[in-house]
Amino acid sequence: MAFQFMTFHSFLLLLSFFFILCLAWLWQLNWSHLDLPHLGAKTAHPLVHRLLKPRSPRDCPACRLSSPLSAGVEPAPLPVRPWCEIKSRRGAPKRIDTHGFSCPNQQCPYLGVTDAQVHALVGDGTHGRAEQIQTFRCQACHTTFTARRHTPLYRLKTPSQQVAMVLTALAEGLDPSAAERVFGYRQATIITWLSRAGAHAQTFHERSLRNH
Repeated sequence: MAFQFMTFHSFLLLLSFFFILCLAWLWQLNWSHLDLPHLGAKTAHPLVHRLLKPRSPRDCPACRLSSPLSAGVEPAPLPVRPWCEIKSRRGAPKRIDTHGFSCPNQQCPYLGVTDAQVHALVGDGTHGRAEQIQTFRCQACHTTFTARRHTPLYRLKTPSQQVAMVLTALAEGLDPSAAERVFGYRQATIITWLSRAGAHAQTFHERSLRNH
């Protein structure tokens, strides 16, 4: 009986000791959870913003305010010197009218210049089996292109008169399937011509009415 009482007493002591250890562990966890933010706040350093040196006038606020771009005024493009003043006076004169055409090279200084008195375009022969297509050459950058570039007829082997006849019939209400039977061209080809003509007309409309 005494042995059982001692065993029960020892079990209670162990249980009490374990309970005290659990309370101490929980208290330590709670203390660390409450004190860690304070310690972090004490050891945190204030952020210091380093002043960056401007690499270009756009990075400087004073330069941006004094520039004409800040007032919404775009700088005027530099004038292009006419090619007739740069090229040598020797050589054959122009025999092909190049007015209305411009060099398509993005790196050429005469890009988009359609004035024959300014740009450097000259005729560079013709090509084509169904009909003769004029080729132009830019004397400034040596780029060659055809007169049909940026048009619905570019790289088409069908004569332009036939394409114009089919598109005219479509504009008057003829169905593409009926145009295939009438003119003998495939419906896919006719639809391609129609899509090219529509895209070209939309581009011309946007460019002609952009400043209106």
